[in-house]
Amino acid sequence: MDDPPRLWTASVLAILLVLVLSWIVSIVKYRLAYSKLHGPLKAPPFSMWFGSIPAIVSLFKHSPTDTHPMATMTLLYRKHQLGSMYILDNWPFLSQRQLVINDPAIAMQVSQSSLPKFWVYPKFIGHITGMKSMILTEGAEWRRARTLFNPGFAPSHLTTLVPSIVDDTQIFCGILADLSESQKVTPIDDLLANLTIDIMGHIVLDHDLNSQITDNELVGAFRSAVYWTPNSKLIHPIFNLNIVRAFAQWYHARRMDNYIRKVIRERLALRNTRAGETKVKPSRRPAIDLAIDTYLFSDESDEGMSAHSIGTKEFEQVCIDQMKTFLFAGHDTTSSTLCFIYHMLNLHPAALEKVRKEHDGVFGTSSSTAAAIKGSPKLLNDLPYTTSVIKETLRLFPPANGSRDGSSQFTLTVDGVEYPTKNTMLWPNVHTIQRRADLWPQPDDFIPERFLPPPHNFQEVTKDAWRPFQKGPRNCIGQELAMLDMKVIMAMTLRDFDIKAEYEEWDRALGREKPGEMLDGRRGMFGHRAYQQLKATAKPADGMPVRVTRRKNMGD
Repeated sequence: MDDPPRLWTASVLAILLVLVLSWIVSIVKYRLAYSKLHGPLKAPPFSMWFGSIPAIVSLFKHSPTDTHPMATMTLLYRKHQLGSMYILDNWPFLSQRQLVINDPAIAMQVSQSSLPKFWVYPKFIGHITGMKSMILTEGAEWRRARTLFNPGFAPSHLTTLVPSIVDDTQIFCGILADLSESQKVTPIDDLLANLTIDIMGHIVLDHDLNSQITDNELVGAFRSAVYWTPNSKLIHPIFNLNIVRAFAQWYHARRMDNYIRKVIRERLALRNTRAGETKVKPSRRPAIDLAIDTYLFSDESDEGMSAHSIGTKEFEQVCIDQMKTFLFAGHDTTSSTLCFIYHMLNLHPAALEKVRKEHDGVFGTSSSTAAAIKGSPKLLNDLPYTTSVIKETLRLFPPANGSRDGSSQFTLTVDGVEYPTKNTMLWPNVHTIQRRADLWPQPDDFIPERFLPPPHNFQEVTKDAWRPFQKGPRNCIGQELAMLDMKVIMAMTLRDFDIKAEYEEWDRALGREKPGEMLDGRRGMFGHRAYQQLKATAKPADGMPVRVTRRKNMGD
């Protein structure tokens, strides 16, 4: 008679063998389908067992492992000459294949579509922005949020709020002056983030967050929420499993909601809905007041945006989530870009001198700049070279990227060939598009003259090739504010201070090997120690440690 324990062991082994064989067969089928899908498209070297992953991992021999994926994909594109679009298969780290788009015309097919944002976005930033954020919502819900806040970000309206931007920047100038006295090497990204958060508090809420000079509950909760963002390079749920993270995200989201809800209710209390009047000064009307106007005073025909169609609680939550979105997107875009602006101008003294000369011509002496801007905000429109510096920095260091979910109803057309997109992530890679040598001569060089008006421009810019704020109907609502902020901050700081990155001293203080060196690419990218680290968005490495020195202004 057979031994029961042996029979049981044999049965278990047989079941395991069947499961393993089934798993192997499923992998082989999945991988073989890859070659059918990409057809004539170029692709990186492909492994039957690991897909595109080995080709990507090999890049980290000569690039930082913590860099933003969009920069890594530019390295992949260049190494394997992957063309205008290629396909990736990164299972199990990502359950969907990816079509990476490196061509502006193809990217516009995605931007102009009604395809939803990539399904993982809510998992990675929903705890920061809220689920009603215009970044995450679709269709009518998205249109409602966008329509509510479009008036608050219109260029003509933002101009009326320039004095508050100047006031916040003057506090920042005082902080720079203190740093110039102490000569302490300090990460400037945090300081700039505090400044842009304060600006956003005034522009959107007319509320003093004072994060530059003291701790603030909303800002603290916001930063804690960002800290608990999962690693977006590891999209498969099992790699980001963390019970503590889930609680921390919920807790800090609740803190942010409660703070903003109180502010919104205070704004609502200022309204006299019966008379349709406001107690808010008409010269300083933040975005939230314009949204409240739309909510309270629109008629029933307005598409789901009036008090006739949604309740106060829902309106509050829509507003709360947009406030968090503006804090998140706004502080990242402006603070990160300004870090790289300071860095690139320090490395290119001729460009810095041109900026300073332009500011002298428009604003007079540096000591009169704040008053000049407040008195005539339209002067900020007379800065073609400053604008070109900003645009060139955004070209080299785009602060974020975007992707969409494919659909069985949507195909991409490339060279007359249609490619299905069902169960596929569509990734227009802004970083690669903006560093393509055939679109941008000397693509890794800092050449602000690319963006000067003819005949002074270095090159003709290909249509839709510059896209740091995205394109199409879902472009960045805050792009005009970001440009305005950066112009004001540059005008008020560049003639008074030299701001120089000090990575060598920073590395030495942290006990790192070969301070200041890029370690054959493992601690720098595209010739710069100040590469873009992945910290929810693309942030300057180590927060851009700098030394600030006050200049002697001969014109003052």
